[in-house]
Amino acid sequence: MHYFVDGYNVVYCSDLFSAGTVRVRREKLLRFIEEKKPQGSARNRVTVVFDGRPGAAAFFPHGAVQVVFSCGHDADKVLKDRVDALSNPREAVMVTNDKAIQRWVRARGVHVMSCAQFLSAGMTGGSRRISRTLDSESVRSINEELRKIWKLK
Repeated sequence: MHYFVDGYNVVYCSDLFSAGTVRVRREKLLRFIEEKKPQGSARNRVTVVFDGRPGAAAFFPHGAVQVVFSCGHDADKVLKDRVDALSNPREAVMVTNDKAIQRWVRARGVHVMSCAQFLSAGMTGGSRRISRTLDSESVRSINEELRKIWKLK
């Protein structure tokens, strides 16, 4: 499996990473992934995408964790581009609380984990629960979009 992590979405959803500068918070997340292995097996790859640029002093030698900065785009676009480039999206997991990204990647066959599920997996030894169903807010939003489409026809 290949895990794609919406970096700042995870950083800002938990008190685990609340202290320090933005750079320190990023480092805490990367260390958490390396040490706690919320992605489960060491064979699973992890790509963490952050908005912006790394800055001149930032260097991330994080072994199995690939770190990507969006550099001129938003992280959402980079995550979507990465998903589009996959040969088998069913072997990918998107970690984010962003409902729009969750809907978008699910439509392409990518599994979804909330930030809380991902962090919880790290606290319980890497067991993972992948959400294969839509939450009630997503169902409501999709139904509303369909109603608008149907009214146009």
